[in-house]
Amino acid sequence: MEHLPIHLPYEAKVGGPVQYRWMYPFERFLHHLKKKVKNQACVEGSICEAYIIQEISSFCSMYFESTVETRLNRVPRNDDGGDVESVGRLSIFSHPGRPFGPMNNARFLEDGEHYAAELYVLMNCEEIYPYVEMFDEMAKKECVNISDKELEKLRDTRFPKWFRQFVAKHKDEIDPRVVEMSYGPGRIAQCYKGCFTNGFKFHTPRLWE
Repeated sequence: MEHLPIHLPYEAKVGGPVQYRWMYPFERFLHHLKKKVKNQACVEGSICEAYIIQEISSFCSMYFESTVETRLNRVPRNDDGGDVESVGRLSIFSHPGRPFGPMNNARFLEDGEHYAAELYVLMNCEEIYPYVEMFDEMAKKECVNISDKELEKLRDTRFPKWFRQFVAKHKDEIDPRVVEMSYGPGRIAQCYKGCFTNGFKFHTPRLWE
């Protein structure tokens, strides 16, 4: 075992990167071929027949109308609705995503939940970044020796209120979309079983209770 660090560099030097010579891709392909076996008496013929049928169907489906669903244009399993039209939208609301399942209920957000939602939207919206920088500069002037950790904590506790007051004073000079952001999110939240986004499916914790 102590010779392993010696042999591994030698193998890499002689054989090159492992991804060009390992057997995993071929083993995975053989696994797909074995699943095509329906007649145990004629294994090779069963694989060839299924493989040819798959190739023919894939080739022919390329000439179908775009409205015909085939394996080439099939909607992904975790379809999130595709790209969202970004014209007239703030950057944070331009990400693809959609809920699934019936809407269970609508509930009133508690103060902590409402504040967390407001802070998250403000801190992750590109159009709000200039105001975050203004707040940081103001905080550094008030406390010259403030650390990054203290600044982040101050931002989490005071920025939403400061942003709301700043926008109220300069409402005529600011983008109307940013003005609407200063009002904060609504108090009523719609609850679903989960959502699709970026090709993934997310469930709410309640599903596993």
